[in-house]
Amino acid sequence: MNFGETLQTKRKAEGLTQEDLANKLLVSSKTISNWETNKTTPDIDNVIRISRLFDISLNNLLLEGSTMVENIKKKAEIKQSKVYLACSSITNLVFLFILAVSPIFGELPIIISCALAIGTFFNFFCVLYFSRRYMELSDGKWDNRTNKQKIWSVLLQSFKSTIK
Repeated sequence: MNFGETLQTKRKAEGLTQEDLANKLLVSSKTISNWETNKTTPDIDNVIRISRLFDISLNNLLLEGSTMVENIKKKAEIKQSKVYLACSSITNLVFLFILAVSPIFGELPIIISCALAIGTFFNFFCVLYFSRRYMELSDGKWDNRTNKQKIWSVLLQSFKSTIK
């Protein structure tokens, strides 16, 4: 039995509606519906709440016929890729800014200029790698977008990650 089936079975056994369960878990009834149909999976905090509420072991919820562990790992990987993408992007912008304003404030020593240029070059490949990784992990979200939308999405996501 997968997670959605287990949740639905336990909820009905307790005589709860989706709305009742949603109120207990502080989520929307649409979220409960998505969990029960396996469209989405809850985060680890809600898995623990569900485990306690229905007195089900975490092993039963997470391991028996469930893809929840893979989904949690995937979400963590997406988050990590976004952080690396943001850091690489910001570092590249700083390197480029330093190189761009150095003629205004005085030339940098050749060794520092070379180090910045090399750092920018390699950092550019890090940005490309983590952008690609983020897109791969995000599955079908990217299939329906134009290239321009994809570029802006990656840039905005990296900017949002930086602000947080």
